[in-house]
Amino acid sequence: MRSISERDLAVVIPLLALKIRDLEQELSAIETRTDAQVEDRMQIQEMLEQYDGILETLRDEYEQGLADGINLPSYDELTARIFCLTT
Repeated sequence: MRSISERDLAVVIPLLALKIRDLEQELSAIETRTDAQVEDRMQIQEMLEQYDGILETLRDEYEQGLADGINLPSYDELTARIFCLTT
């Protein structure tokens, strides 16, 4: 049983997608010359795996709400600008 509304999901999904994008950029910026840097990369990779799983679960819930007739932007509209942005 879900305890979060589709409108709340429409706010949380882009925020989580932005965090994932930021972590991916951070991961690609880390050089692995020291043990500490290797450890940092491993921690970021673990966080990314967790966040990706959570985002997928939220997506499923959101898309179910859209299928039920909720009038909100599509999932792709919520995340398109975030994942297309580059630094």
